[in-house]
Amino acid sequence: MAQARDITRTLPFWLMFSVSTLGGITNSATTPTIPVYVADVLGGGSELSGLLISLSALTSIIAMPLGGLLADRHGYRVVAVSGIVVSAAGLALLAAVPALWAAVISRLLFGLGNAAAMTLTLTWLIALAPPAQRGKSLSIFGLSVWLGLALGPQLAATVSAAAGPRAVFMACVGLELVVCVLFFFLPQPARHAATTSTSPIPTVQRRGLASLWEVFRAVWVPGAAAAAAWCGEGLMLGFLIVHLGAAGLPPTGVFGAASVFGVFAVSVIAARIVLARMPDRIGPLRSAAISLVLLCAGLTVIAFAGSFLFAAAGAVLMGIGFSPLYPSLTMLAARGLRSRNRALGLGLFGSFTSVGYASGALVGGLVLASTSSMWAFVLVAGLQLAALAVLTIFTPDQNPRPRLDPGESREPLP
Repeated sequence: MAQARDITRTLPFWLMFSVSTLGGITNSATTPTIPVYVADVLGGGSELSGLLISLSALTSIIAMPLGGLLADRHGYRVVAVSGIVVSAAGLALLAAVPALWAAVISRLLFGLGNAAAMTLTLTWLIALAPPAQRGKSLSIFGLSVWLGLALGPQLAATVSAAAGPRAVFMACVGLELVVCVLFFFLPQPARHAATTSTSPIPTVQRRGLASLWEVFRAVWVPGAAAAAAWCGEGLMLGFLIVHLGAAGLPPTGVFGAASVFGVFAVSVIAARIVLARMPDRIGPLRSAAISLVLLCAGLTVIAFAGSFLFAAAGAVLMGIGFSPLYPSLTMLAARGLRSRNRALGLGLFGSFTSVGYASGALVGGLVLASTSSMWAFVLVAGLQLAALAVLTIFTPDQNPRPRLDPGESREPLP
């Protein structure tokens, strides 16, 4: 049997990488712009900022599994393109109508469309990647998320300073349209017939409520860990600039608060290059456990940061922690899923990240309104240890290498 071609050397992989990068830029540019938009345009405070940021994440809780369910039935491309159109419409509304009702609807539409499209991009990769290459391909693909996170805040700060926060949203509309075009060049994943698996991990074969329940059983443990981790990301993305501003750091500049995002992203990229095969070598469970410990340490350092260097050190710890976490948790979530339910399952897994992301924004807004933002970072740091306990106690299979699914295709990419 011919050896499967390395997917990271194919055009479809880099198209998916580009889609994810642009989606990451859009999200990380619009999110830190919301507090500025609320203060300058709507005249609101941190509570309203946290609410608007969380609305997008809360909507994506529904959008991810719903988009996955529709994609399993009607194909990935039509659902992904529809999601991007909805997302772009939401951003255009926010830029065009400076009113609270428009901001609420906009954030709901953005969360609905962008979440569905980005989740399907990840599912698309898993569908095309040979099982033995998933750790490596997810590790490299994950760089796109952090590349987008590094570029987005800088784009937002530059455009907002030159033309105001509403111009940031219009710039992101253009990025979404580019993503829409790229989706038309991706090959549609083949569908495989369901077969019986000997793996002890629950596999999804039934339809309706029974199928949904088994999907949930397959993904809830890595999903809970992802919720805790993305709670930290939501808090950091929404309120790091505000948190460091209280310590005296300017928002822009080489040693400004926005540059900490760049340090964070560079740390992820560097660690991802070095640790690309870590989930395959030591197993996704051990890899994820190490990540959660590092996230806890990084959030704690940032909580007490009083200078750029101190904050950057915390960002480096978080960057190294997030590096293997993304592929590790995704591998754990995908183990009990078949191709017929993969998009639904990974969409449901993605909804856990949205719960965490929304919680981070809400915690930041509420805690900042009542006390120091330091306590928000301390609280979320402790949450990582709770997630570590759940992950290690309830993960049923600690085999370092995932077992191959008899229903998976082992043929090389065309």
